[in-house]
Amino acid sequence: MLEISPLATSPGAALELAGQYAPYLKRLQDRFKPLPSLSACQAAYSDSLQRCLDEQTIQTDILRSLRYAKSQAHLAIAGLDLSGQDTCRDTTQRISCFADHACQAALSHVLNQQGLPASGLFLVALGKMGAHELNYSSDIDLAAFLDTDLFEAPAGEVTALASRLVRDAMHILSQQTGEGYVFRTDLRLRPDPGSTPLAVPTKRALLYYESVGQNWERMAWIKGRACAGDKQAAEDFLNALQPFIWRQHLDYWAIADVEAIKNMIGSKLGETGAQNVSPDIKLGTGGIREIEFFAQTQQIILGGRNAQLRRPGTLEALDALAELGAISRSVATGLHQAYEQYRKLEHRLQMVEDQQTHTVPAEASKRAAIARLCGYEELARFDKDLRDTRQWVNAQYRKLFEKPSGSKPAFEGNLVFTGVDDDPGTVDTLSTLGFRQPVAVIARIRRWHRGHAQATRNRRGRELLTALLPEILRQISLMGDPDMAFARFSRFFEGLRSGVQTLSMLQAEPALLEDLIATLALAPRIADTLAKRPHLLESLLTVSDRELRFELSQEQDFETAMNAMRRWHAAESFLLGHRLLQGQIKAQHAARSWSVLADTAIQAMAAAAHRETERKFGSQPGKWVVAGLGKLGGEDMTAGSDLDILLVYDAPGAQEAQSWYTRFTQRLITALSAETAEGALYEVDMRLRPSGRQGPVATSFSAFRRYHAETAWTWEHMALTRLRPVAGDTQLGASLVQTAQSVRGIRMPEQITQDVLEMRQRLYRDKPGRGRWDLKLRPGGLLDIEFILQHQLLLSPMVRHTARLSEGFEALKEAGQLTDEACHLLQSAYRILQSLQQVQRLAFEQIMPRDEISPGLADRLCRAVSVSDFASLEALIEIQCQRVSDLFCKIIGNPATNS
Repeated sequence: MLEISPLATSPGAALELAGQYAPYLKRLQDRFKPLPSLSACQAAYSDSLQRCLDEQTIQTDILRSLRYAKSQAHLAIAGLDLSGQDTCRDTTQRISCFADHACQAALSHVLNQQGLPASGLFLVALGKMGAHELNYSSDIDLAAFLDTDLFEAPAGEVTALASRLVRDAMHILSQQTGEGYVFRTDLRLRPDPGSTPLAVPTKRALLYYESVGQNWERMAWIKGRACAGDKQAAEDFLNALQPFIWRQHLDYWAIADVEAIKNMIGSKLGETGAQNVSPDIKLGTGGIREIEFFAQTQQIILGGRNAQLRRPGTLEALDALAELGAISRSVATGLHQAYEQYRKLEHRLQMVEDQQTHTVPAEASKRAAIARLCGYEELARFDKDLRDTRQWVNAQYRKLFEKPSGSKPAFEGNLVFTGVDDDPGTVDTLSTLGFRQPVAVIARIRRWHRGHAQATRNRRGRELLTALLPEILRQISLMGDPDMAFARFSRFFEGLRSGVQTLSMLQAEPALLEDLIATLALAPRIADTLAKRPHLLESLLTVSDRELRFELSQEQDFETAMNAMRRWHAAESFLLGHRLLQGQIKAQHAARSWSVLADTAIQAMAAAAHRETERKFGSQPGKWVVAGLGKLGGEDMTAGSDLDILLVYDAPGAQEAQSWYTRFTQRLITALSAETAEGALYEVDMRLRPSGRQGPVATSFSAFRRYHAETAWTWEHMALTRLRPVAGDTQLGASLVQTAQSVRGIRMPEQITQDVLEMRQRLYRDKPGRGRWDLKLRPGGLLDIEFILQHQLLLSPMVRHTARLSEGFEALKEAGQLTDEACHLLQSAYRILQSLQQVQRLAFEQIMPRDEISPGLADRLCRAVSVSDFASLEALIEIQCQRVSDLFCKIIGNPATNS
């Protein structure tokens, strides 16, 4: 064990020896006469305190007076410490007492300048200062509060004025002048420091702790005590805070949260770490923080029912835990000794240059100087004792909340998101996991813990998050680009309306968490869906192959039917997308699945719209059919595809039928596209109906047939090659298909070719492809493949009608309109591009940005077309598209020119 001994028996001699190794102490000795005796040191310390209380002195030149007092106190305290006249507790008590006096002096000064009493305004010491455990060069953790009923200030300026006074008082203490500083101050342990004033109204603070206060904050407030200002107001506030700090009854989740906080510091001091001769004795493995957490976690769990544990000091808490039987006396004694020796070593590290450091120097000569300040003659002995102490402390710490044999943490390393400072060990751990911006990750998680996400605005949600975080971050680290995966998870998590149910489910089902992270990393649009409908996660627990079926009750009213379909559709869409992402269905088969889903929605909503129209306007006249065009007609649907549909009817009584079917169609469009409380289904596009937007939404069969025989443009005939009846009368649907085939060959071949080429040239000019991954519009992309097919079909009136592209190529080959080579080329390119588009559209609503393709998504794209790596995939796309483009130019012409 580390054992720090006095340098000499008298303060003067000890200081003289220390001056050889500590330049700061040497400068103080040169400034003040050496303090040769115990009484002289004690007198000098008392004088430094008196200077803080001397109102005349501090009002004259408070900056200089306090810095002089601090230097005087430091030299006196160092002499008493280094000579062994003071114990470790004496030393930290003296430093803390001086800090109290300095804070009171600074606050009194700014109040006096405003002519105000301290009524209602007070400072609370937290951390080491609160426990009278300050280091030689510690920052001081303070929180300023304000009882607005007591503070004297003009109405509307109370909080602002009090905050300015606190800011000015902190400036007095921390400003660096030619004579140094008094204390560096930190006010960030106040409630939610990012959104609260420097002086927090007490009512607001109590509401915060009652509603979103965290267990780590309870641990911090164990050490809270009044140190300056209105002491009575401070005591009233601290008394009101006691129920938050000390709960009589802790539920399972609160205890688990405390355990999780402890386990966040999960480093194991392995052989490599043990050989590090330059550890951080505060935050490092086996250091001061582990001893403090050892005590505080037990205090939080047991202190609500055992008042004797409610002690701010770490050593006092260890003694109380031993007295209670919560820990063995031998462990308490060992930790007690280690803590005292660590604190003495801290003081010596900070005496060298009055810097807040906790790291033993790596350079042997500097480390030897520290060893000498600690009373060690041999550096090797010092290194060994320090290593042994760290290993023993870490062993005790790891036994705390020890899990059953066989259970392992998610990984070794720190994951600390409590407090206000970024834990260096956590930064290192996240960097090791592959995060490029660990500080940003820490900041975001810290905001979640403060209730800035809907899911963590209650205690249970925050506690579940604490327990799950290590596994969440581990899973995210496996996604290839952890920063991007974390951003996707954040979007999902921050969109949750209620976190307890979702987080509980993820904790109970580890495989579900793994599945969720992988899905979110690959597809941000699914992240948005899950954030709005987290209950969809439950469906993953029972997902299996099944036939799509939706039962619509005849008794449901129109709005109820719409909402029922949206709920069912959301679940089925999510499951289909998930299965596609996870490779449970092949990408080339996904188009059929999305199309079946769309067909089911159209059929169900058409039935609901039909009932509603008949209820309001009487029985339908004649018969009707809903036909799909485009991707719907060709059964090429992707995630998020629009519905290109048209409604055709055949009925007597032209005016009455037109009126009825117009109303029916309008209701169908509403049923398919309107946003309800359950969301929307599809965007509906009816521009492919006769006369487009100018034509009626419902078209009679006779008008449809006449329009396409006499008036339609070539591009409208192209659209008919992908017509497929989806809902309604089967015979009318067959007649519609016959009409679609009959319009082929109406125009001369030269005219068809010219029209198709001009249309593609216009699109090439007005709506060009947006890069390599615009798989539809890029040269040689899916649109060019479709144009080639449609061009050839319009030239081939005898080829059977089929809306599917793949079957259309085969039909053209059988008819001799395409060579075997051209058919194979088009089918191969279509299969590759369609498979990639299936995955692409699942991940992104629009064109996929090249720089947003995560490694996981890149891998999924490669697997969709059985390519080994992403570079090979992009090369394959270029080759296929160039071949299609060459074939387009050969068959139809060059779309890049107007010649």
